[in-house]
Amino acid sequence: MKTSFIALSGPTNSGKSTLLNCFAKKKVSIVSKKIQTTNFNIEFSINYKDTQMIFIDTPGFYKDNINDNYLREALQGLERADIVIFILDINNKFRHLDKIKDNLSKFKKKILVFNKIDKLNNDQILSKIKVIDFLNSFDEIFYISALKKKNTEKILRFIEKNTIKSSNKLSRKTTKEKFFSEITREALLYYVHKEIPYKCLIITNNIKSGKFITINQTIIVRSEAHKKIILGKKGHMIKNIGTYSRLQLEKIMKKKVNLFIKIKLSKIK
Repeated sequence: MKTSFIALSGPTNSGKSTLLNCFAKKKVSIVSKKIQTTNFNIEFSINYKDTQMIFIDTPGFYKDNINDNYLREALQGLERADIVIFILDINNKFRHLDKIKDNLSKFKKKILVFNKIDKLNNDQILSKIKVIDFLNSFDEIFYISALKKKNTEKILRFIEKNTIKSSNKLSRKTTKEKFFSEITREALLYYVHKEIPYKCLIITNNIKSGKFITINQTIIVRSEAHKKIILGKKGHMIKNIGTYSRLQLEKIMKKKVNLFIKIKLSKIK
């Protein structure tokens, strides 16, 4: 079987994680409307015809105040890829075109994907893409809706045709602990506003499987004020966060989950 590593890259909230979930046919990467939802490279492998495709969902980059750790993770994912897919939200003003243009020569195979086309008509789409003066630099361009799974299989067919031999790279699979922590971080992003979710560290301490899956997690916060906000009045906020995360995990694992979350005050490096 042929093997190819494919990196998903682009500005924050362009739809990288939604596209990965579409390819996987299940939730493997968290999705939120807030910036920097993905904070480390998430890898997931699928088999399509005679090709193993290992997708790397990289952290989104935005403006000048990107977290250095996020940027480092994104660059590592791009460097390992045989094919790079650059994703742009066609509904928004295109950002960081200069960053994309300046880095194209580093990659042998590159695809440009315009996502969320279901919200525009053909004339609007043509008007939007006129501002990009380097379209000919890409090996292929696709117009898709990742959420509605429109034209997404065309991307898989392109990857399959352009994977000639097995890659000699090793996959770095995302651990269950890391992934489960990300699900709770998604809940935190959903319920807690402003900068607090980005200043928390979520650790999955242990996972026990049996009749139920029992998961113990710790949310480490920087200040007593953040701890009070996450805890909420009479514990309502942390209860909502735990319920959201547990229901997501049960849907993914197809098994009853007992989730226990505690909040710890500590300095995060």
